[in-house]
Amino acid sequence: MFTKLYLETTNPKLTLSEFFSAKVLTMVIFSVLFHTIIYLLFFNIVSLIFFGKVLSSRINARLVGSLLLIMFFGFIGRLLHTKEIYAAYDEDMKKTRKYIDNHYISWVFIS
Repeated sequence: MFTKLYLETTNPKLTLSEFFSAKVLTMVIFSVLFHTIIYLLFFNIVSLIFFGKVLSSRINARLVGSLLLIMFFGFIGRLLHTKEIYAAYDEDMKKTRKYIDNHYISWVFIS
């Protein structure tokens, strides 16, 4: 579902202006909102299981705000990191893609 977005935002040739274009930004916003809802549900279910109650609305609001910021700026950070890796590999796209795929897929990341 989000494979195209992953490939777009880990493409070192994607410029920041293209990142903020309607096409990519719409996918980023959808991904951030979708994953925020999933994580919010997860945290509330864990709270319900271990403490017998869902999180308060104040905690949920802070959690939503935090997740939105972390995930949105995480996309930008990942793109900039990809560009640095690309430059370090002397603009070798195959090596960059292999590195990114091995490292980002082996780590659990929020979005």
